Amino acid sequence: MEEFIRPTLKNIKDYVPGKTPKEPGVIKLASNENPHGPSPAALAAIAKESKNLEVYPDQKSILLREALAKKLGVKDDCIIVGNGSDEIMQIAAATFIKPGEEVIVPKNTFSLYEFFARLFDGVPVFVDLKNHEQDLDAIATAVTKKTKMIFLCNPHNPTGTIITKKSFEGFLKKIPDNILIILDEAYGEYVESKEFPDGLQYIKEGKNILVLRTFSKFHGLAGLRAGYGVAKSELTRYMFRVKPPFNVSRLAQAGALAALGDKAFLDKTYETNVSGKKYLYQELDKLGLEYKKTEANFIFINLKKSADEVFVSMMRAGVIIRPLTSFGLPQCIRVSIGTKGQNEKFVAGLRNLFFGKHT
Repeated sequence: MEEFIRPTLKNIKDYVPGKTPKEPGVIKLASNENPHGPSPAALAAIAKESKNLEVYPDQKSILLREALAKKLGVKDDCIIVGNGSDEIMQIAAATFIKPGEEVIVPKNTFSLYEFFARLFDGVPVFVDLKNHEQDLDAIATAVTKKTKMIFLCNPHNPTGTIITKKSFEGFLKKIPDNILIILDEAYGEYVESKEFPDGLQYIKEGKNILVLRTFSKFHGLAGLRAGYGVAKSELTRYMFRVKPPFNVSRLAQAGALAALGDKAFLDKTYETNVSGKKYLYQELDKLGLEYKKTEANFIFINLKKSADEVFVSMMRAGVIIRPLTSFGLPQCIRVSIGTKGQNEKFVAGLRNLFFGKHT
């Protein structure tokens, strides 16, 4: 049967998701999900929309795009909605990558960047992180005449670090106009730093940038699958040709639209994250563990021991974390910032693991 299969599929690895709890009392801090659950406004909208499921969804998500355009200060034809922001990556790769063109990907990051590059016969070019941060100088140096696309993750998954406005603007000056920069801002709503660049600003200036955002994290709708991309209309018009019809369900469109305006829920989400990471910093300092201060809703911890073994031990303590072995970081973990009780349970499990029950 191998002769029927595209050769590039031999180089594609399976995606490794965070483990989902099956046992009662186990908490999941592995996939950066919202610890408060879905937006209540979204749940109400979904329930209402569930009475209309015999009707196909709006294939261009017009109402959601109009609301996003108003909120973001862009025209609605600059926005394309997908079944999660992952699908927007796939659409972009299908639209722009020609076989043999190079796609620059930071090492030790979200695996779907490499996945979509390979899926459409692009050639991934990996650039090492520097101090667990994306090295923009090295990325700029890696650009060749064959480069078509550059993936950047801001804040970075899994380290939670950011590319600052100053460094990003310096980077843009080095990148030719015929290269598309895909700026994944899946965790952008959690950022506290005033040095964080707003990717939309550069799109408004006419740059070839595609900003990716999602309703999975901040809005608590990971199970609904809704995300979007923003780029200048000269790019999105071709992406719409690739986008499958009816790719975003009626429930996803209704839920995302309602979640977008649920200010009370979004404020609560932000405040929980700010207080949670302060608590975790304090406790990790007490434990003497190395970590990166984060601008996302998770913390990167270098355990300096097998992350897979720690994962198993923490599972026994009723806490699911994310070992970063699949990211190429076998001694590191990523832990989502949860509620106060969830964070305390994680710290207790970690303390017991490293220092025993009586410390």
